[in-house]
Order: sequence, then C-alpha cells, then structure tokens
Amino acid sequence: MTNSGSIPNHISIQLDGNRRWGKKHRGNSSLGHVEGGKTLKRILEHCMDIGVKVLTVYALSMENLKRSEEELKCHFDLHKKYIKKWVLNSDKFEKNEIRFRVIGRKELLPKDEQELIKEAEEKTKNFNKLFFNVCICYNGHDELVDAFKNMVKDNVNEEEITREKIKEYLYTKEIPAPDMMIKTGMNPEKRLSGFLLWDVAYTELFFSSTLWPDFSTEELDKLIEEYSQRERRFGK
Repeated sequence: MTNSGSIPNHISIQLDGNRRWGKKHRGNSSLGHVEGGKTLKRILEHCMDIGVKVLTVYALSMENLKRSEEELKCHFDLHKKYIKKWVLNSDKFEKNEIRFRVIGRKELLPKDEQELIKEAEEKTKNFNKLFFNVCICYNGHDELVDAFKNMVKDNVNEEEITREKIKEYLYTKEIPAPDMMIKTGMNPEKRLSGFLLWDVAYTELFFSSTLWPDFSTEELDKLIEEYSQRERRFGK
C-alpha cells in the first residue's frame, strides 16, 4: 500500500498490450481483451481503496475501429457486459459513489451500447467519490477538432479564445488534467498515441513494458511511489 500523501488526484492509463497477451497466452488476440477487463476491475478497485479521485482509461481509439469486425464485436460485447455487471446490475458503484462516464465519439458505437452508456451515466451522475472515465472511439486530435467546430457554431470571438475557453469545449471539460499517465505494453517504444493531448501538457509520464492483462496493483503502487519522488515544476 502506498503512502496516502503521495496519491495523485488523477491517474490516466492506456490499456495497451491486450492483443499481444492474447496471442502469446491463448493463441487468440481477442481473448487478451477479456483478461484486460479483469485487470481493469482490479485496478479500479485499488484506486478506490488508496484514494485516487479520478481514473481515466483509454479503452478503444478511433484507429482501433479499423480492426476486424470480429475483434470489434469482442470489444463492444465486453463494454456492454461490464457496464451491465459493474454499473447497472451491481450496487458497487452506488455504495462507493463512483461516477461513470464515456469520453469520445459515442455516436459511432452500436445503438444498444449507446443506450447502456446513457443509462449508466444517468444512474451515477450525482456520485463524486471517484470519477471513472472510459475513452471509447476517442482520439485527442478528434477531440480538438470537435471542440473547435463547436466553438465556431457558438460564434466564439477571437478575443474570447483562451486556454480556459478551449477547455470548456473539450470532452474533458469537467475533468482535471491527469497528474500521471501510464502506458503499458511499451518495450522499447514510447508514445502518447493521441491520448488526452490537450490535458497532458504537464502530466508526469510513465511507460511500462508489462502487457495490460499482467499489470498489477503492486506495479501501480511502485509507479505512484516514483511519481511522489518527482518534482513537478509546471515550466517554472
């Protein structure tokens, strides 16, 4: 268990390595997503236990939509399964006051998944002990494109455009910038992959070689401990 004084307010995680894990251990890339869902449950519960206020995870990018129909069906089925199991048909989110939100172009998802997301977001909208955000059909460039388009629609004048005004139009407008970002499955490459591009300007970055299904609460604690040793100067 980490020292409570070192716990970041907002942790963002890119859940990378599911397909590689599935091929290596099960001979089927899609099965890695199943194991990845189990890991996410453990990490979410651990974040709740140690006092993390916001957890944002990158589950499905816009680029991932180019994958096979079979793999995408696996993704969508898992999304629906866990929304039903964790949020709608369990009292865990209610008891622990966890707010659930999906960030991204939700209109690209199957209609039945859109309806489940809407129901889950409505059910948890007043909870504020932990904010659990899942990025689906998301890309940071598209987030900025959508923000600027909506600013034009709202006739935002040039003199009104500030960093704060742009933030008001982002998908993450109600979410603070991450304190730390973790990307798993990185060996040796290191990249952001379009994750929260506006918000991570001063975020502390961590890259783990561990494939997401193998990522443990112990490794998370070690990374948080490393985070606590860093000096965040915010350009000063």
